[in-house]
Amino acid sequence: MEDFDVFTNEINYTKQFCLNILNKYVNDAPPTPNGPNYQCGHKLLAEECLASGKEAECAFHLSESVSASLRTMAVYRDEQIKAANNKLLKITSFIKPVQDIIDGNPVSKHEEKLFPFLSRDTTDITKLFSHLDTADVAPFHKRYLRFSLENNVENLQKILRELPKEWSIVQLTAPYNPNENLKPQIEYKIEINSLYLTMYSNEYLDRTDFGPMTVNIPANFTKEGEKPLFTELYSLLEDNYKTIDNAQFLNNKRLVQNYWSRREDIDLRMKSVINVMDKDWLGGFGSLLTGKLIDSDLTEKIVRLVDNAISDWGFVKLNKKQKVLLYNLIGSCSTMTSHQIKSCIRRILTEHGNTHEIRQVLQVSDCPTCSKDFRFSNELCLKCLSKCFEAIHHFTLVDGIKAFSQVATQIKENDEWACLKKAKRHPVVLIVDEALDTFPWETLPIINHHPVSRMENIHFTYYLYKMHETRIQDGYFTARAEVGRYVINPEKNLDRMERRMNSFVRYWCDKWEGHVGTAPDPAKFLTYLTDADVFLYCGHGDGCHFANGGANGAGVEGATGARAIAILSGCGSVRLQATPARCPPAAAHHHLHVAGSPMVVGMLWEVTDLEVDKMVSTLVSLCVPSQAPLPWPQVGKQAWNQGVLDTEVESKGPVIDERDLLRAMCRARGSTSYVMIASSMVARGLPVRILDK
Repeated sequence: MEDFDVFTNEINYTKQFCLNILNKYVNDAPPTPNGPNYQCGHKLLAEECLASGKEAECAFHLSESVSASLRTMAVYRDEQIKAANNKLLKITSFIKPVQDIIDGNPVSKHEEKLFPFLSRDTTDITKLFSHLDTADVAPFHKRYLRFSLENNVENLQKILRELPKEWSIVQLTAPYNPNENLKPQIEYKIEINSLYLTMYSNEYLDRTDFGPMTVNIPANFTKEGEKPLFTELYSLLEDNYKTIDNAQFLNNKRLVQNYWSRREDIDLRMKSVINVMDKDWLGGFGSLLTGKLIDSDLTEKIVRLVDNAISDWGFVKLNKKQKVLLYNLIGSCSTMTSHQIKSCIRRILTEHGNTHEIRQVLQVSDCPTCSKDFRFSNELCLKCLSKCFEAIHHFTLVDGIKAFSQVATQIKENDEWACLKKAKRHPVVLIVDEALDTFPWETLPIINHHPVSRMENIHFTYYLYKMHETRIQDGYFTARAEVGRYVINPEKNLDRMERRMNSFVRYWCDKWEGHVGTAPDPAKFLTYLTDADVFLYCGHGDGCHFANGGANGAGVEGATGARAIAILSGCGSVRLQATPARCPPAAAHHHLHVAGSPMVVGMLWEVTDLEVDKMVSTLVSLCVPSQAPLPWPQVGKQAWNQGVLDTEVESKGPVIDERDLLRAMCRARGSTSYVMIASSMVARGLPVRILDK
């Protein structure tokens, strides 16, 4: 302790003292720590590293701060499997730590004399266990899931270099909130005022020796008369649930009209949420969510354009972080408004400069709100930041904004750059903090046509990648769809959905096998996950409860070596289910990923079966090869509710297939007119491309 005042009975801790406690807490974490506590500790350390300009260390701590409990689940399941195959595992697991202690602490000659008194059978015991292999042979991708000294900055960077170069890996993290320890979840989950956006891999970041890098973005601020964004989203989802749940009680025309009116109102509110996320929340920093351009020549042209502006205007003080941010902004400016671009340029030039230089030139004598003791530049007012910029660069902030706005205008208005807006991009792996997972990130205008897949953390991204490495080409898990399995309406209470999806499967995937109107037994459900290329579930929820009772009670995790791409069309099938107190949320895709499934497609919240049937059937028809006579969009569906398809229609020309599952999802979302339904569908796992026969 430091500076204990016996008269006031107070203890004043220095900043370094608090940091030492925090480092000890994080670094001395037990082998299976409490997930939420472990995550909070790393979030606090990440903030300290970011304030000190330690970008790589900040990124590492943020990587450790998401979905920690899922890692514990995977480690536990792996231990179960090893113990089932090796009855002596528990014995050998105790031998190695003891042997390490003995090897690290040599016994003196005097102490050796004590051994005969301790045991007369040590020789026989040594011989008995000499044949046991106590070496830790677990591969690195499994060891990195564990909580050990191997989780460090150097190994994180090693993993990032090993992952496919095509991927852009981005993480969205909510900051530490002390109220998690004091308030119910329903209260503290709406108290997020900013988020950290971390780029682990990015086409402009990869060109430099700088990175990973993190920016702090204000969030959840409100305009007068509006609800905070988190409050509005959760209120919207609650209203959506009640509306859909009460639909079964509609028994007259007035109630039916009221139902459709509420559905339209909910849809408009979701559009508003997405608009606020895009315009007022992320703004120009949404450019950091985009994937790498497939056309590398376009990337080179963007870099040259920005570099020329920097040299022409004399920006000799811009650091590497500012340059990377500008490259990303200019590379995506064709889909942004002028206000978004200018606001983002201002923040890049003022808030992400060298804080040491800002402190040197900062004059706060006339400013009642700013202090030289600031931690982050965005704590300063715009007036002080503008003065600091002018003192450092020797021209005004207005001129700085003008310089790069002209570059953006050139791209937006010049026909030479028209191709940039529709240019194809490589996949984005989006790691989303559990507190931010409910938001429909994939439907933001800047990435709603990009291939985007969510992952729990960098650990599981690497784990699944190494598990399926031999099948990954050009950044995609290469799958086939020759073996398909399905479970449709197993609870026998969605008759129209059963008729629709059964008729679709028989028409488009006539070689697939499955259950319709009945539930498979647990063993059969597990074989569907291990034997099939694609597994389709159409029913309530995620369907994984049908695996309970199989494989020694392990549920879907008993499907060791699962290879199926799982498409789960039920309500909230890939939603993180909130749990009491501070327990970590649970989800079906967690268990499927532990079992090895490379991809899970599902819904974030409650949906209606007809609109989901449209999306799922469109998705499957785009990415699964078929011998059907007509493309699915051209098939007559006037009597689809009765399970009748009209193929006696005139062909309207070819429909372009899309074997990239993530791109097919972008197109499939367009098959419903409801934004609430379209934005619910997300992919979790490795980017997938389905091969033609």
